[in-house]
Amino acid sequence: MERILVIDDNKHVGVIIKELLEAEGYTVDTALDGAAGMELTNNFSYQLVITDVFMPQKDGLEVLLELKKNNVGMGVIVITGSGPTAAMGNMIRTASYMGADRVLTKPLDYEHLIRVVKDVLELYH
Repeated sequence: MERILVIDDNKHVGVIIKELLEAEGYTVDTALDGAAGMELTNNFSYQLVITDVFMPQKDGLEVLLELKKNNVGMGVIVITGSGPTAAMGNMIRTASYMGADRVLTKPLDYEHLIRVVKDVLELYH
């Protein structure tokens, strides 16, 4: 089964996503910041990374750029918290332009997240 990495500095969000995806049969690892997440990608093979944008050490856009540059065939879903509508629209466009396969906003609809995960994994099979 596919291995997924969830990077989010909100431990609660990471745990919820991990539990949901494990219930779907995926192997899921978590990291609390972009630097720790990138370290895991050096040690394990992931088919998908789900990363928050605003995090300490290394933000999600930096993670996205590194992943897309160095890991052909790996899906990336970017998630971001709420903010002013214009700023949120800019973030979504920026992440999409930088190579994110999908961009989702918090609060997450977890059923939608599971569908998006399945769709993105299909893109790379």
